[in-house]
Amino acid sequence: MTLVPIRNPVVAPVRKRMKASGRLHLTPRERQIIEAVLAASSNRAIADRLGISEQSVKNRLTSIYKKLGVSNRVEMVLVLMKPGTVWQK
Repeated sequence: MTLVPIRNPVVAPVRKRMKASGRLHLTPRERQIIEAVLAASSNRAIADRLGISEQSVKNRLTSIYKKLGVSNRVEMVLVLMKPGTVWQK
């Protein structure tokens, strides 16, 4: 029996969205929100910390999800924690 490597369908779209430098194009606010999500903060907690509305956090998360080619927080974290994915400054 031959084992065939499985291509991760969550990570594959991210590589297409990365710049030639190997970095994702994310705004400073998107980076702040990602850091808060990675710290397990709720949308409400993120909004309070950043001084914005909870709806603004949701809107930014939607933008981040589109850029990463994911549909939820869990997929986002999996993609960002994948070795070789550079999203920080």
